[in-house]
Amino acid sequence: MGGRERTDVVEVVRSQADLRAIVSDYLPLKKSSGSKYRALCPFHAEKTPSFYVDADKQLFYCFGCGTGGDVFKFLMLYEKLEFPEALKSLATRYGIPMPERSAPESGERHRVLSVNRRALSYFRDQLQRPAGDRALRYLEGRGITRETISRFQIGCALDGWSGLKESLASAGVAEDQAVLAGLLARKEETGRTYDRFRDRVIFPIVNLTDEPIGFGGRVIGSGEPKYLNSPETPAFSKGENLYGIGFAREAIRKEGYAVLVEGYMDVIALHQAGVAHAVATLGTGFTTGHVRLLKRFTDRVVVNFDPDAAGRAATRRSLEVLLENGFEVNVVALPAGKDPDLFVREEGAETYRRRLQSGLPYIEFLTRDTAGRHDLSGTRGKVAALNEILPFLARLDNPVRRAGYVEMIATILGIEDRLVLQELKDAVHDRRKGLKPATLSAARGASVVSEAESRLLRSMMDSEDVRRAVLDEMEDGDLEACRIADVLRVVRDLVVKGEEVTYPRVASMIGDDARDIITRVAALPHPPATLEEGRACLMALRAARLQRQMGDIQKRLESVGKAEETDDLLRLKIELKRRIEALPKASQLS
Repeated sequence: MGGRERTDVVEVVRSQADLRAIVSDYLPLKKSSGSKYRALCPFHAEKTPSFYVDADKQLFYCFGCGTGGDVFKFLMLYEKLEFPEALKSLATRYGIPMPERSAPESGERHRVLSVNRRALSYFRDQLQRPAGDRALRYLEGRGITRETISRFQIGCALDGWSGLKESLASAGVAEDQAVLAGLLARKEETGRTYDRFRDRVIFPIVNLTDEPIGFGGRVIGSGEPKYLNSPETPAFSKGENLYGIGFAREAIRKEGYAVLVEGYMDVIALHQAGVAHAVATLGTGFTTGHVRLLKRFTDRVVVNFDPDAAGRAATRRSLEVLLENGFEVNVVALPAGKDPDLFVREEGAETYRRRLQSGLPYIEFLTRDTAGRHDLSGTRGKVAALNEILPFLARLDNPVRRAGYVEMIATILGIEDRLVLQELKDAVHDRRKGLKPATLSAARGASVVSEAESRLLRSMMDSEDVRRAVLDEMEDGDLEACRIADVLRVVRDLVVKGEEVTYPRVASMIGDDARDIITRVAALPHPPATLEEGRACLMALRAARLQRQMGDIQKRLESVGKAEETDDLLRLKIELKRRIEALPKASQLS
């Protein structure tokens, strides 16, 4: 491709490509304001969206990590493409003809993909030959249909040391390229190479652009390891990919959540049964790379790992990563001895779907699982169980949701509610106290606004019903020492005048500090506003105000000397205590 031709096609692609549409294929964008959309940044782990797309300017930028650029830069970073590959991908999408290249494409990733495509064809061909009957019988014995075999491009590697090696050599593939792709392994002692995958059913690992980035192999007979994956290559990283994600992404969007299982056969069996939103890790623990991949399509996950000790441990490790990245997580526990593959074959898809729908919120699952492993007849066992649960519970940023689990935990462990609540407050405090200074600096003062204030403001801005209900119940004193007071007063004035309440309108009527608060709060991910949440947050602010007043009275009691003044203060303290105790329990956790 000549320099002028390349420049021309780049400009044509740039003029026709829609950055918002491209990014939407990978991330669930939410409208921010005007032509801007926001999402969690895919290039660094974060809980609060700092990644913005400007549809008018056709640029993206992350205020958290400073990454930005145009549509080409986004594809290059996200798909780990070189510029020519990103250009070709976009040109194909928009039907823009590409001039013929005068030289073959280069780059290690491209060479690995090229070798993988030849290997994929070889593995699939072996399954159709008489020599592949053993592997085919294994698949059919597991209930896998020919249609599913074709859809997932399943193949097999024969029981030999050089079948693939010879096939690639006959096609002109250099031995070093096959080693780079992880298809051949090299003996250190002799330097000779041999097929990495032997006597195995082969599952191609395909990315979101339908490229075979790697392979997984399941031994057909006896032997170790039972499952073998491609090693890390320029095209494949186990910690950045999920098996089945290309097949599952549309179903994940449709269902609103992903089903996370352990193995290839679990994914394939579930998809064959119509549960098409299932994906699996690739022989590694759940990572922040997996989180970024799932965040493109959903922030809800149902975890369904095998019901053995290893499966329970994997569930806990996955929960930690998911919770730290703001996912809503439920857990499904199947009967002992039944993984998702076996369960759906024996019990049917509808029974499995009912299991998914009845999955326990992760805190309840952990509480019941932990309670089953401790002797709760004594104090020591109860304390040990509670200490296991609290770190997970403390990861929830929403105080109302945290408090909602207290009664359940107390009931299962046989501990008084107030003790669980106090321990939870301490756990949350310790967790926040451990934030790194860099994190606080990057947040640009986000901790100034409490969770209750932030959620109350969002609820009132997003829902007219919440606005009216909260304003009806709000007392003047509730805004005392409240950091969103200026914003709420403007909202109240607009409602009284019968005028529309919007972020731009409110932002135009407040000072710089309040505008910074409302802009930051508007960017935070949150579920739809509810009356219950709005009222609970208002009560949390009221509880904090009353507690402050109680503290002030106590200080005055310690300094006054007159008996009549002491009596007045004591009566006022009793009244405040009565009002605090009358508030809903959830409001007492801020």
